Amino acid sequence: MKGAPILSTLLAVIVTAVALALPRVSADAALADDQTVTLAVEKMYCAACPLTVKTAIEKVTGVKGAKVDYQKKQAVVTFDPTKTTAEAVAAASTNVGYPARLVKNGI
Repeated sequence: MKGAPILSTLLAVIVTAVALALPRVSADAALADDQTVTLAVEKMYCAACPLTVKTAIEKVTGVKGAKVDYQKKQAVVTFDPTKTTAEAVAAASTNVGYPARLVKNGI
């Protein structure tokens, strides 16, 4: 098996190249948990309004999902706090004409 050392060296080179090409994740980012917030959303007057709010919120980098409730005039948003903030999510809604604010303790 004269080719065995060459194959094992080639395999080692390929594994190293793949490992170097993978994205690096910091320890802080790997440990960060998603955050979920509730926003009070104003000026939703029809059943189509939540779609506009949801679309705007989901365009924010780091947002994992949004549920917008027309009846309650609220949005429940889950996001990665290492990539965005609750304030940035609220601003996305506000910027498309539906002012939003963070709901604290059900208020």
